[in-house]
Amino acid sequence: MWRRASLYIYALAAVIYLTLPFAWVAAVSFMPEREVTQQRWWPEEPTIGNYSLYFDVEGRTADVGAAIARQFPRAIVNSLIIGTAVMLLNLTCGSLAAYALSRLPFRGNLLLLLFYLGSRSVPGVAIMIPMYLLMRSYGLLDTHLSVILSHTTFTLPFTIWILKGYFQTVPLDLERAARVDGCTPLGALLRVFLPVTTPGLVAVGIFAFIASWGEFLFALLFTTTIASRPVTVLASDFAQELGVPFT
Repeated sequence: MWRRASLYIYALAAVIYLTLPFAWVAAVSFMPEREVTQQRWWPEEPTIGNYSLYFDVEGRTADVGAAIARQFPRAIVNSLIIGTAVMLLNLTCGSLAAYALSRLPFRGNLLLLLFYLGSRSVPGVAIMIPMYLLMRSYGLLDTHLSVILSHTTFTLPFTIWILKGYFQTVPLDLERAARVDGCTPLGALLRVFLPVTTPGLVAVGIFAFIASWGEFLFALLFTTTIASRPVTVLASDFAQELGVPFT
């Protein structure tokens, strides 16, 4: 009993340690500038002025940054579209590749996995120009698809690696029972592996979405108009035009 209680205490401490910085950032967003410079932990005079600076721009057309601020809702929608597409591509392609690598042995299996992991270590700036030329040749510049493909390129190897480990924990007896009942390899994946490995799928899906949401380099490189620009690029434009408080 004490062992379980201590485990819960450690888990609670870890959750508090990990969430406290995010909670403080959220609290700072409701502080006026003078309170932030005083290094307070909690706003004494809460305000939503920092949010209205971004979103409530009606009647303030003369303000610096107002034109960019009006585009934030569209940029958030763009980020949601891109992030969701990247997440779905990672889950679909990653689960298929991970199943093949973990349950369908073939020549070069390990070499292919090492190639996937090695590609994850390539910095984005090293392939920035080739990818730009490739997207331009296919007419994909300033589209959601160009950003989606570039983000998937960097997140998919990690997804495959994680899901392969999860799939290897599924007992062989479950797969054999499914095959005896007439399931094809794809049927076994859909009816056995995916339901059993739901925690892994949720984890890699969240990772892919967050990685896509926060990516800046390729989003800046491939987009030029608000029709496709995500919120990270627009936030940078807004900060450059308006300036960032507290610095």
